[in-house]
Amino acid sequence: MPAHTAIPFADPAFMNPAFPDSRGFHRQGRGLIDQGRPEDALPVFQHAALLARQGDGQGVVDADRLGRILYDVGYCLYDLGRIDEALAEFQNAVAAAEQGDAHGLVHGDNLAACLHLVGTCLARLGRDTEALAWFQQAAEAASRGDAQGRVDREAVGHSLHQAAACLARQGQPDQALPWLQQAVAAKEQGDGTGRVDHASLGASLHLMADCLYALGLVEDALVWFQRSVQALERGAPDTPVNHDDVGRARLRVSHCLMDLKRPADALPWALAAVTAVEDGDAAGRVNLEGLCHALQAVGDTLASMGRFDEAMDWYRHAAETAEHGDPAGLAATLTAGAACLRKLGRTEEARAWELRARTPVG
Repeated sequence: MPAHTAIPFADPAFMNPAFPDSRGFHRQGRGLIDQGRPEDALPVFQHAALLARQGDGQGVVDADRLGRILYDVGYCLYDLGRIDEALAEFQNAVAAAEQGDAHGLVHGDNLAACLHLVGTCLARLGRDTEALAWFQQAAEAASRGDAQGRVDREAVGHSLHQAAACLARQGQPDQALPWLQQAVAAKEQGDGTGRVDHASLGASLHLMADCLYALGLVEDALVWFQRSVQALERGAPDTPVNHDDVGRARLRVSHCLMDLKRPADALPWALAAVTAVEDGDAAGRVNLEGLCHALQAVGDTLASMGRFDEAMDWYRHAAETAEHGDPAGLAATLTAGAACLRKLGRTEEARAWELRARTPVG
């Protein structure tokens, strides 16, 4: 959405004919959101909702429009960390959207968005069982399409993915798999214009692989992690690639290959994971914790191949990175490095690393 010129809520300009009804206030609130000002947008949206409830000149209420405004009220509250309040507003938005527009037509896309955000709030509050039902309803609503019947399969897939994530978090990876299969199939069809968000698709492929791995199906997981890498490397439309996500997926490929006793195959994947993580996320920010894991994976792979001198170079790099960005993971890196030093017969150095590993961080 293009940025709008925002006027402070208290400005008298809000009372002039340019803002005769809820539409003007709603647009103004969106302008504030575009500027990253949810705290300023909130009262504007709340006033827009008040006007929308009053209806037009004949008192006819467009409940669909009201639902869209309440959605934005909830969005502001969610962005401000007021999750319980956001949940209530999203539920109000659902109730409004279910009534349809001024002609009684229910817009499935709007209803789906409201349902999805109820699920998101519940999941954020740790109420995954409840969230699952809302995500399911969101997927069903999205599949009915917008006012013209156009279906955004990406939106359908997104809700199905979140339903699966609820099950995965509850330790039910086997139950999550059918949801993920549907999510992948939907996302592969793209949005209302057929455009595929490969970053979103990659996330579902990655979760599918995680679930398979949790079930001990390592060879199957390997295939899905590799598919995830391919999708994530393409990224979302019109958005820089999140190389951190690519790196995490490559690292999981490496882990699978190590589990399958294929260290020579795992090594290039671990090295490629380091390269990707070093490139950062879509904004170029480097996740030092993830980088530490990737660096250690290279060391572990080399050590398993008996290339201990090379492995130590990577363990040292991992330890230095952990000291700055992953203190909690430092002990594991030091322990792995100590084991490598013992293989090299460098006992005194190994003891020093072991002592550091036992020393509380901070």
